[in-house]
Amino acid sequence: MSVKVIIFLLFTALMAIFTYQNQILINVRFLHWEITDVPLAMILLSGLIFGFSLTFFMQLPRIIKLKKELKRVVIELKRSEEIVAAHDEDVNSEGISMGSDYKGGFFSE
Repeated sequence: MSVKVIIFLLFTALMAIFTYQNQILINVRFLHWEITDVPLAMILLSGLIFGFSLTFFMQLPRIIKLKKELKRVVIELKRSEEIVAAHDEDVNSEGISMGSDYKGGFFSE
């Protein structure tokens, strides 16, 4: 089993225990609305889900922007690799062209 699956199952078991132990019924009032006899665990879990959803939707524009930028960089990288492959010149590890008449290192004959 994967580590993620084990962690998910652990959190699911903890959530079930939490729900079982918090079966207290409460009344919820918000502005002019009132809901009676709601389990405490439902209120806490719905608040948790609402918080995660709000965080996700607040970050969604940035995620979309970063994905577009990543695609642009990947396309640019592929183009630069094609340009480098098209040239016959030897290029050392720093990306400096040594010229077509270069025969080797300092000590080569």
